[in-house]
Amino acid sequence: MKWETLLYGLLFSGLGAFSYLFLVNYTELSDQVADVMYSQVAFVYFIAVFNVLGYSMLRLSSWINAQYTLNIRRRWKLLLMYIGGMSLFLLLNYGLLVVAKLLAGIQEPFIFPNGGWRILIVVWLVELVILGLLLANRSMLHTMKLQQEAAELQKENNTARYAALQNQLNPHFLFNSLNTLIAEIEYSPDNAIYFTKHLSSVYRYVLQCQDKTLVTLSEELEFMRSYLFLHEVRLGNCISCEHVISDEYNDAMLPPLTLQLLVENVIKHNSITMNKPMKIRIEIENGKLVITNPVHPRKNEAPSGVGLQNLSNRCKLMLGEEIEVKKQDNLFIVKVPLYE
Repeated sequence: MKWETLLYGLLFSGLGAFSYLFLVNYTELSDQVADVMYSQVAFVYFIAVFNVLGYSMLRLSSWINAQYTLNIRRRWKLLLMYIGGMSLFLLLNYGLLVVAKLLAGIQEPFIFPNGGWRILIVVWLVELVILGLLLANRSMLHTMKLQQEAAELQKENNTARYAALQNQLNPHFLFNSLNTLIAEIEYSPDNAIYFTKHLSSVYRYVLQCQDKTLVTLSEELEFMRSYLFLHEVRLGNCISCEHVISDEYNDAMLPPLTLQLLVENVIKHNSITMNKPMKIRIEIENGKLVITNPVHPRKNEAPSGVGLQNLSNRCKLMLGEEIEVKKQDNLFIVKVPLYE
């Protein structure tokens, strides 16, 4: 942004210097005006004026673009903003000419005889044409950016859907779940019924959220209970989850299968046994969903970070903010933004 501002400044200064040289070398000036023009003060003033006008155009075009987005359904308000902006620009031109006359020591600086007002209006109209071109250009760039973001969002969403189905429906997960179910049927038929219900809920949720870009936090927590129950049975109650979340956040939105990915990440990269139980904690901190777990790394395994990066990209596109990942005091912490 600083480099862009500097480049604009160089451009406006160059235009001011060119206009000054063109005026003093190719225009017949009266003696009084020539005395004023052939000076360093006049040269610096030309450059300053072009910078003031240039940056004013940029600021005005940015402001109008922002107001267009906010007031797209109230066109009468946009019309008033355009009229107000054009009027302010006319006053700015008038003020700059008055300052120039004051610096030159000309009497009656607030009056423009001999067609001065016509020149002022012509200059103003030229500036409005330039401003219109700037607005059109920025609108095109803004539209192209939105189209690009929409395409990226669709691509990320499709990738996430496919990855989610792979994670849930891959042969290892299904094989482990069926083996656990067979064992439960043999040794604990009642528990086998609960296991089957939770397994069905997991698959149902995965299929239901394929057409959604965001889901509520309450839906994710309900799904996580079923998903975690399957692992609790398989691992022998060595994993548990504690969540302390106020009811006011139940309707907060986040990408689907966020908690599944994070729980799967904990199970995949940690050694979980009766001697090293895993307790996951979920809470809200400063409006973000915070998932914390102790670190018991598996031997000879280096995390790839692909799953977390994919989730971070989805949050960036859907919520405008990436996830935060950090290790602190032998704890692994992930902070997920929420849309309220």
